[in-house]
Amino acid sequence: MTRSKVREKIVIMLSRNIFTFVFLVLFPVLLSAEPQLSVRLDRSAVYEGESFVYQLVLSDTSRLDAGIVPDTSAWADFDVRLLDRQTMQHGGSSFTMMFNGQTVRDERTSASYSTRYIYALTPKQAGSHIIPLPRVAINGKALPLQSFSVEEGEQQLLPDYSVVVQVLGPEEQDFVFMSLVASRHRLYPLQPLEVTLTVQVKGLPDRYAGIDPLSFPRQSQQLPQLQIPWADENPKGFSAPQKLDDWLRSFLVRTPRGGFGINDYTGNRNIFSFSSAPLQFSSVPRQIKRYNSQGNETVYWEYRFSRTLMPQEFGNYSFGPVTLKGMLPVADAQVPNRIVWQRVYALARPISVTVADVPQEDRPADYIGAFGSFRWEANLTPRQARVGDPMTLTLHLSGEGSTVNVRPLDLSANPDLSASFRVHMPPTEEVNERFCAFTYTIRPLKPGVIEFPPISVSVFDVNTEKFVPLRSLPIRLDIAESETVQSATVFSDISGGADGVQLSAGGLFANKTTLVQTLPPMSFEQWAVAVVILGGTYAVIAFGVLLLRCQWTNPRCRRQRGAYCRATSRLAEVSSALAKGDSANLVKLSSELQGVFFGYIADKFDSMKQGMTTSDACRLLLEKGIAESLVDTIRAVLESLDAVKYGGSNVRSLDELANTASALLDQMNRAGS
Repeated sequence: MTRSKVREKIVIMLSRNIFTFVFLVLFPVLLSAEPQLSVRLDRSAVYEGESFVYQLVLSDTSRLDAGIVPDTSAWADFDVRLLDRQTMQHGGSSFTMMFNGQTVRDERTSASYSTRYIYALTPKQAGSHIIPLPRVAINGKALPLQSFSVEEGEQQLLPDYSVVVQVLGPEEQDFVFMSLVASRHRLYPLQPLEVTLTVQVKGLPDRYAGIDPLSFPRQSQQLPQLQIPWADENPKGFSAPQKLDDWLRSFLVRTPRGGFGINDYTGNRNIFSFSSAPLQFSSVPRQIKRYNSQGNETVYWEYRFSRTLMPQEFGNYSFGPVTLKGMLPVADAQVPNRIVWQRVYALARPISVTVADVPQEDRPADYIGAFGSFRWEANLTPRQARVGDPMTLTLHLSGEGSTVNVRPLDLSANPDLSASFRVHMPPTEEVNERFCAFTYTIRPLKPGVIEFPPISVSVFDVNTEKFVPLRSLPIRLDIAESETVQSATVFSDISGGADGVQLSAGGLFANKTTLVQTLPPMSFEQWAVAVVILGGTYAVIAFGVLLLRCQWTNPRCRRQRGAYCRATSRLAEVSSALAKGDSANLVKLSSELQGVFFGYIADKFDSMKQGMTTSDACRLLLEKGIAESLVDTIRAVLESLDAVKYGGSNVRSLDELANTASALLDQMNRAGS
């Protein structure tokens, strides 16, 4: 073979290898795509006071940075609430190909990610409103819109991808009147605020006049639904002395008497029942008389829903609007003695309250920032010391009220203290909702029997709306002269001099003594005891760390710790498959859902999953001390999943069982922890 042919063959081999390398490097890049932005609106026409869902989806081949947040500042015509932020991974694959007679396999998976931002928008007033497309920027570049869809109603999309939403005002009607009332419109933190919703429903005529309209027999008619924004666990800026479940229970209808739905709450709430049917709520109604739309005095049935809230932060707050939507029985306009069902939409206008800061006028200089009724105490230790020795001063504020805004006192500026003590600033702080403590280090400057002066502060009493002065008791101290130098020498020439002894910035003497002179003397026996105590402490700590490490790496313990995470991850996969509405795989999905329960129970209690049945699982739960009521609920779910195999369910009911499974897993995890 000639030299030229050898050179040609080498060039061909190198070019092939280089091309293969470049292809393998660039192929994943070619597969990747630009991030995509899509929007889904659940409806384009709503009533005033109703909320609708605006869903923003960002899709990319890499997980989105958690710091990227859509800019919704232009949605000024709506009250905006972020309901959820979900990140999901989709797919994943590898590829194999033949190139120049060689098998090339890329084991790297190609996955995509989507991040969903789900917003609830509530229009502030009726009319035609424009919702601008939120700006989402990645690496400084705004993402263009790829798709826009509206599930219900007309899609009115403008050239800049803003969407038009029609907000309809309530129709003129006299079947229902609603109003919101607050016990006060200006208050201070911790002052109770009672918000009351009043609903007045027109009474039925003639022989039905004594029947509560909500109790009139209904078959398939839509239950009248109240949407009450403040019927939530803790409304923004407020706390509720009564838990939400307890408040709802006080209005729950447990008899055949009918009621309203509130915020779409169903029996899936743990305090009520296993059923997913809508719950009905009502107060004890009373009959009143008011004028209808024709100006005639008419009987109405009045229902009141009141809730007490405690403001925690300053600011202006809005309660409402509250909406009612559904079917109500009314008298037929043509045949007054006949009852027909009328679709009604009613609105209670929002009310505003202001949670104010304490008045600036007449505010004392020693106001500490606390609201409520408090005790103020000072504690100083030790009570006997020498000049220059450190002493610990603790100031306590405790009682009923809010200490969130409390700030420490600058005692170094107190002239009564600076005359006899040096105060080290800042103090250490311990603050919670009803208690605070500030700990200072101080050093006495004079010998003798002296008095630590009272410390005064002011708090604001929200009941009387006045500032209340508090004053600690004086503390008697016995201060001796320093052991190493005479106090007369220290303070006769404290500014310096040839033979003067000066104080350092920390309050200690600048002329240092030896360690032996500074520390108290210790005998050999005391040193031996100290060494034994330190050695024993080290041994106990080392043994505890070793025991904890063994327990943490134990396979059985690791299996039990990861039971809940594995179950919830598997449940998320089942829920994702159900969301696609695949009715052909109901039997497989029901088996997967059963496997979530069996897998969790087997992992949590270190049992065998293979061959586990509903009876086995429930028996094991009872043996481990799980409440019988919870086990009965789990048994009902597992038997319902068994029924799917025989055509006893559909995608919708299976999806409800998946939602129930999530709640039951949480309860089992709490009960078994």
